[in-house]
Amino acid sequence: MVVTRADGAVTRIGPILTPDVADAIHTSLTRYTTIPEQAAATAEIVPFAPEMLHLPLLDAEAGTLLALMDDGEQGVQAPFPNVWDRLVAQHGLGTADTVWKEALAARQTHRHHTPTAGAQRASRAQADDRFDHALRELLLASIGPGGISPAALDDTLAGIRRLADDWARSRQLPSPGR
Repeated sequence: MVVTRADGAVTRIGPILTPDVADAIHTSLTRYTTIPEQAAATAEIVPFAPEMLHLPLLDAEAGTLLALMDDGEQGVQAPFPNVWDRLVAQHGLGTADTVWKEALAARQTHRHHTPTAGAQRASRAQADDRFDHALRELLLASIGPGGISPAALDDTLAGIRRLADDWARSRQLPSPGR
């Protein structure tokens, strides 16, 4: 499978062993969508070219997703087709959603058991990054990454950050009459 984005960048996926699987992936990657990155892309089924770099097919395992979620080339924030798009294309939305939630739960469990020495000394920027990352995970767990484009997710996070900052500032103001 060759996916060409609007910016001309090409992503190859494969090898895909049967025509039925290739057709299913093609149908998913070219379905009608309001997500601009996907709507502007094209996909075509082509013979596998072993000399070219390809993204492999994904198994429907939480561990695989954990390893790829934050990957710059394939992760959630990667350009279309990212790990979510590929998972849905290969396994369907129901399976993708179930496995995605398992991966998010496993990641959350891992974080709770990870030592946080020095966390209280973290800078505001580090705290903001952790907040944004946690909020991003919460939003993705609630709506699924296929339901919002990366740009819309970033805009939503920026809006929530502004609201949180305004709220924090309002808590620091002295009450009237004091």
